[in-house]
Amino acid sequence: MAFAHPAGLVGLTAREAADRLATVGPNRLVERERWKRLRDLAGLFADPMALMLGIAGTLYLLLGETRDGVVLLCALVPVIGVDVLLELRSRQALEKLAQATRPTATVLRDGREVEVACEALVPGDLLLMREGDVLHADGVVRWSANLAADESQLTGEPDAKDKTPGDAFFAGSHVLAGHGYGEIGATGPRTQFGKIAGLVASSEDAPTPLQQKTSRLVRGIALGAVGVAAAVFALGIGRGLPLGAAFLSALSLAISALPEEYPLVFTLYLSLGAWRLASRGVLVRRLASIETLGATTVICVDKTGTLTAGQFALDVHRPLGPDLDEHGVLEAAVLACEPAPSDPMERVILAHCAEHGVDPHALHAAWKLVHDYPFEPVGRHMTHVWSSGDRSRLAAKGALEGILEHCDVSPGERAAAEAAAAELASQGYRVLGVAGREGAFTGVREDDERGLKLVGLLGFVDPLRPEVPAAIAECQAAGVRVKLITGDNALTAHAVAERAGIAHHASATKPGRTTPTASPAAGGGTVPLWGDDLIVTGDELMALPQGERDERVRHAAIFARVRPEQKHAIVDALVTAGEIVAMTGDGINDAPALRRANIGVAMGRRGTEVARGAADLVLLEDDFAALVGTIAEGRRIYANVERAFLYLIGFKLPIVGLALLVPILGMPLLLLPVHLVWLELIVHPISALAFEGEPAPPDAMRRPPRDPKAPLLPHRLVLASVVSGVLLTAAALFMYHSLLPNAPEARSAALVVIVTGDLFLVWTSRALDRPWWRVPLPREPRFWFAWGAAALTLPAMVALPALASLLQMAPLSAREWATAIALAAGGVFWRSFATGRSR
Repeated sequence: MAFAHPAGLVGLTAREAADRLATVGPNRLVERERWKRLRDLAGLFADPMALMLGIAGTLYLLLGETRDGVVLLCALVPVIGVDVLLELRSRQALEKLAQATRPTATVLRDGREVEVACEALVPGDLLLMREGDVLHADGVVRWSANLAADESQLTGEPDAKDKTPGDAFFAGSHVLAGHGYGEIGATGPRTQFGKIAGLVASSEDAPTPLQQKTSRLVRGIALGAVGVAAAVFALGIGRGLPLGAAFLSALSLAISALPEEYPLVFTLYLSLGAWRLASRGVLVRRLASIETLGATTVICVDKTGTLTAGQFALDVHRPLGPDLDEHGVLEAAVLACEPAPSDPMERVILAHCAEHGVDPHALHAAWKLVHDYPFEPVGRHMTHVWSSGDRSRLAAKGALEGILEHCDVSPGERAAAEAAAAELASQGYRVLGVAGREGAFTGVREDDERGLKLVGLLGFVDPLRPEVPAAIAECQAAGVRVKLITGDNALTAHAVAERAGIAHHASATKPGRTTPTASPAAGGGTVPLWGDDLIVTGDELMALPQGERDERVRHAAIFARVRPEQKHAIVDALVTAGEIVAMTGDGINDAPALRRANIGVAMGRRGTEVARGAADLVLLEDDFAALVGTIAEGRRIYANVERAFLYLIGFKLPIVGLALLVPILGMPLLLLPVHLVWLELIVHPISALAFEGEPAPPDAMRRPPRDPKAPLLPHRLVLASVVSGVLLTAAALFMYHSLLPNAPEARSAALVVIVTGDLFLVWTSRALDRPWWRVPLPREPRFWFAWGAAALTLPAMVALPALASLLQMAPLSAREWATAIALAAGGVFWRSFATGRSR
């Protein structure tokens, strides 16, 4: 909401702000490294593949092998070119996300409120500070209304600091309450926060489980490649090869066996996945969180604005007591609201009262606001004290149980109020109590709020989002449990859970327990069991011993009347129990729970900047269905990483096997350096482009969540890729041996087996554990580009005289072509036929 700024505050002009930005520079806590892009580019040339190609090419030239040396050095251009293109694609996707998630601030420019990127803030700007904002500069408060800030990130002191005109504010602070305007005095590294930010700028996040598993896989394969290269070197020396030739043979093998594609594929797929999610209204603030999505076991979800539309309508106002009428309830409700409210619910109350004969503007004009007691989080209520002439009156509204704590009511009146509230709540209404009194007031909240008279109830309806039931059903079918955490009472929460389809009934009543019916006290205090204990209030939960509390958290499905610190305790118990937890939130007090969850999810429309800063994902439209979509996307990305890694295993194995077995069997060298370069130019684009756009397996959202402790790749799929690699090695070795001593022709036949086998591996890897013919044809153009380009290289290398001479190959007869292709197909497609029979 835009506040009417006080007279005399005009801020800078747009021209002045632009001039100052050019002088002091962008408002960044840590300056960007000047040569970072150049170092990143140099890092591509420091890639192990590029280094080995350069070393091998140079050694070949020194040994007089001009042709091979020139080929290897020329291969640097396409190999590095592919890496550069893939790196640029990944970086562009991430830069678009960075632009979308860049924080903004509201300032006065040319006398108007405008929203600017925080990097554009300059000294002299008048900054609007509102509840939930994170401050991005140092300065001095010029005007305030109930303004309070949390400066613990800078001072370490958790207490809220009231801010009045003349007080300093600091970058990194959170606005806890109220609003105001402050004049910026320092930005970027000149702020107090900026002076210490550089000390931690170089710190890196700990690797995620999938990153750790990928690193272990890469290290294992790299060690194996080095071992095989050493064996090839020893065999070369044993066969009488010169030292230089034996070393180059081993180095050439290492070029192809090195697993540099694995981290490239992993990073690229995550980056493009984040870009794809952004197009669906989900901003990924931490890239590694994507990998966790597919393993999510529990979603802790707020009610208002996530499951519901967050568009409250006041549908019922009910007087309590024979001497009270509707007009009295509406009048008290108006005086319990701010005169110019920013809270959407208060706006709804005032609009409803105006429609029913009580003019809020006239009533507020007739009374002067004397004391404004803010929202009290324990009792969940707020209070206003007004005066008019010699009369003073108080009006309060909030959760019924909190209001009743300050009212003088008989047991019968309390029971009647609770029964009326329970009736409304069971229909899905959010219920507020309204109370008040006239008399003298001291300005001490504890004294002023004593002896109130309960006036009536307000019942708000917040419609369920239409997409929610289907999204909840999809989650639960995927083995992801949904837990509703709300500040509303148990009956309202239960009604919403029923409409949303959240599973919250035990399959059978526990032995020895009765099944009580819902009681009027369901709004607070004793909670109905509903035939089980899947519904629990925050206070009941915290009253349990730690062990019982943790068990109750794991078992319960609905948490009602939950305060922010209790929300953190719930998430902590779930994470400690080994669950992979996604947590939604929108307020300042949700930030600890968002950080504790494995995946913190902030609301984009309702969420405060504090919540967004603590979250891993931001839902731009506050759409729960979009969150479910991120889980499906996470599973899709993981499946595609599996596809690419399994393809790489099947592709690399024949190269390593032939390089090792051919010398052992005493046959002429099969794979020359030029062949290894050719194969590398095939595997790079295919592994990076052919699988990334694949849809998730059809049953991806009907499977249980992935176990984070499970191996990176399923053993059965790894075994299938290894068997395919072994069969391709045997087939290529058979073709090579059968056509010797004609080495060029034998080499051509063996390479036809390897390359066509590689092309077939793409199809079986796409299918994972299904027959390949049951998988729809790819729709992504990049798949056909990568696969088609690789397929066209084979006839060109064999049939074109110039290329055949360079590769020391020769044309094949039709029979030899058919035999080589048939052997390659048998070595790969056995897997799909075996899978088809098993199903």
